[in-house]
Amino acid sequence: MSGEDISRGLPMPRPEDRIASVDALRGLVILLMIFVNDVAGVRAAPSWLKHVSANADGMTLPDVVFPAFLFVMGMSIPLSLGRALDAGRSRLSLLPKVLTRILALLLMGVLMVNMDRHNPGHRGLWGLLTYLAVFLAFPVVPPGPPLRRRTFQIWRVIGFIGLAVLALAYRTADGRHLVLGPLFDSSDTVWLRHSWWGILGLIGWAYLVASLVYLVLGRRREWLLGATGLLAMVYVADRHGLFARVDSRAWLAWAAPAIGLLERLYGWVGSHVSIGQSFGSLASISVAGCCLGTIVSSGSEIRTHTERLRWALVYAVGLAVAALLFDPLYGINKIRATPAWCFLCSSLTALTWVALYWIMDVRGGRTWSAIVRPAGANPLMAYILHPFVLMVASFVGLPLTFYKRADLPVAVNILGCLTMAFAIVGLTGLIGRLGYRLKV
Repeated sequence: MSGEDISRGLPMPRPEDRIASVDALRGLVILLMIFVNDVAGVRAAPSWLKHVSANADGMTLPDVVFPAFLFVMGMSIPLSLGRALDAGRSRLSLLPKVLTRILALLLMGVLMVNMDRHNPGHRGLWGLLTYLAVFLAFPVVPPGPPLRRRTFQIWRVIGFIGLAVLALAYRTADGRHLVLGPLFDSSDTVWLRHSWWGILGLIGWAYLVASLVYLVLGRRREWLLGATGLLAMVYVADRHGLFARVDSRAWLAWAAPAIGLLERLYGWVGSHVSIGQSFGSLASISVAGCCLGTIVSSGSEIRTHTERLRWALVYAVGLAVAALLFDPLYGINKIRATPAWCFLCSSLTALTWVALYWIMDVRGGRTWSAIVRPAGANPLMAYILHPFVLMVASFVGLPLTFYKRADLPVAVNILGCLTMAFAIVGLTGLIGRLGYRLKV
């Protein structure tokens, strides 16, 4: 046992204990995500509850929520993939699982972007059916009687078939920005477009990079720190042109054909994905979270509460310093995903986790987390359930968002959005107790 922890009055963590603060942090972030998404529809909401513009240098509460989720997702990677590696799975054997998860997130992201932007069909029927198909296609098949498992598996088949049919049936009367290719001969229709891939798509790209980095580097924190910095520099290189000065480097003339091929490949990928943001700065947030997650994963040499708290506090300070160093280059801005914004949000999220770890895992104060636990245990369900409920209400003509009326006081608008967020989390918990969870 650690004399240091005993002398400080801190109980020793047991290796088999689940880190409650990680789940609680994830639940808090999802709750805030639902809240700020709902507040976005309140015109008179105060500026600190609105996203900053693309030209601003600063951030508000909503600008911290998405990177906080990317950070927590990164923290979970050493806990999930690390557990599989400890059980004897090879790194290569985990790759199909990672790629399948990413493809599912990209698919849902594209579908949600198109239903949000175009909303085809009678009263948004296409979007409503798409959400229903997602619920059927991605449930966690529970253990238990064979009949129950078979039922869930049948639902999954029906859901995937439904998604395929809905994707093929999608079209909108807008012939511009054709990206994924036409399925119809008519010149005034266009098929699904990936646009910016949606929030779930951005999460998918960041998860891809962070998972691959972890599978290659493992729990080596110094290497993960280096990878975090390199990913931030990808943003810098992409902004200034990665291949802009290659022609002036005579010593690279021998590699000109290979470099030309790489440049064309880079341009093709960049025409579909923002390399500097999706594969660079945003991914750096998840890798930064991954680095912090290693201190609470099995096999970590940082074993005591005191060591974990001290390491995380120093780490949060280091991330804040990195934000200060990058700030003069591009400022702090969410829409542009600047490195300073990424490092600052990572620092704030790490500090929040430190507070939760002290309260929950050290002092055992976990009762309060019941209000956010359902969202932490079933985050995908909570995130999708919010727009689905609103879409159902709109379809049947139910004025569910009456609290957003302009003639009501702003305080009532905001209180209504907060109530909606807690209601969605509560509904997520009820669905979870019925044995239904979403996971990709």
